[in-house]
Amino acid sequence: MAVYAVSDLHGQYDTFIRGLDKINFGDDDELYMIGDAIDRGPDSIRILQYIKDHDNMDLLIGNHEFMMLNSVDPNGRDKCTGYDSDLWLYYNGGNKTFREYSKLKAETRKSILLWLNRRYVIKTVTVGDKRFCLTHSFYKSEFENKMFFEMDYDDIWSLVWPSVYRDGDTWRPFIYTEYDYTFITGHVPVQRVRFEMYGDDTKSNVLQIVEDRNLIDIDGGCAGGSDSWLNNGALFLRLDDMQVFTVPLTGIDHSDCS
Repeated sequence: MAVYAVSDLHGQYDTFIRGLDKINFGDDDELYMIGDAIDRGPDSIRILQYIKDHDNMDLLIGNHEFMMLNSVDPNGRDKCTGYDSDLWLYYNGGNKTFREYSKLKAETRKSILLWLNRRYVIKTVTVGDKRFCLTHSFYKSEFENKMFFEMDYDDIWSLVWPSVYRDGDTWRPFIYTEYDYTFITGHVPVQRVRFEMYGDDTKSNVLQIVEDRNLIDIDGGCAGGSDSWLNNGALFLRLDDMQVFTVPLTGIDHSDCS
């Protein structure tokens, strides 16, 4: 049995399946998808349904699931007029997801929404003697192991939107060092983080995790599509031994670039 984490697939279902094949994912293994399974890419709903249908997989809420849940009709009707609907549909790639979602039967839409409402925003897990905290972006100890429906809008927003890596924040992964966890996050692509760290450097092209102290970013940049220069793709991290498995969108692996 092994435990894996992956983040920010953004509708790239084929990349997801290739990743499961690469890690030889089996019935005794576990997978945590750390938010942003949806939007921008072509097959968001397929990813949601695949995770939902597998008892050994789970999804945490990212800012894109957050926007979806605050945009679509909560009763499963084919409507999208909620508080975040403009932000989701027109500025964050939600239009593709909503088109897929609209084609589903109403009972299927309701089932997906019920399932999403019961997903964690922050999840703590223990693998062997290691303690991990999984969160799409930010962390506040009072919200550990709380589900979406248990939390207020502003509290969830404060966890899935802000980042230590961007939005005017300084580089400050050190804020996590006071906690006895290894933090696994996504939200900001590793290529962007490396660019901020190194500037215009070939290291920003590497499809590989970014690790600083006890904070690890595993967003491989699927939101950017198959831009070969950025080497976008998925990063599957095995928590048992911290081995990384790279799955480029282009099929060309540049993960060993230096």
